[in-house]
Amino acid sequence: MNPSIGRIVHYIDEEGKTYAALIVGIFDGVVNLSVWNEFGKQFNVLNVRQGNEPGQWNWPPRV
Repeated sequence: MNPSIGRIVHYIDEEGKTYAALIVGIFDGVVNLSVWNEFGKQFNVLNVRQGNEPGQWNWPPRV
């Protein structure tokens, strides 16, 4: 599946916590994300690669 602006994804922070995120930009294989923590506080992360490691984003599992 290809990323596109407006898609909801998961972002894994440097401590391994997973947060909801929105793709807001796509550039040469990386994305910019608008991320929300469990308290609703928003922050941005830039130039994020897809993967399952801290500092990366991935697609939410289908449930």
